[in-house]
Amino acid sequence: MAGLGWQGKSLLLINPDYGPRIRLATILTDAPLNIDGPIENRCGDCTLCRDACPVGAIKGIGTKDNYKNRDEALYFSRCVEKLTVEFSNLPNVGVSICGICIKVCPFGR
Repeated sequence: MAGLGWQGKSLLLINPDYGPRIRLATILTDAPLNIDGPIENRCGDCTLCRDACPVGAIKGIGTKDNYKNRDEALYFSRCVEKLTVEFSNLPNVGVSICGICIKVCPFGR
């Protein structure tokens, strides 16, 4: 993901301008593109996503690079259970997504 952002404590891609409020898409092109390098992880000591997570799924462990696997950063089963059991039973919720970690991230506000 060179140049797009860094992997946040929530495992979301965080962009310095838009925070985790981005969607990735694929574009096939033969246009000449400028190559840039990786962006340094800027989460630092911030724990807003961890503190706001309603199920405590984000461990809040920082990294300068990437996590070895998602279990190093998240209690993934807690997140999945909240989404598939509780949120899926709420009226007018068509997509299983919580989004609280996205909302509280200070990048891209």
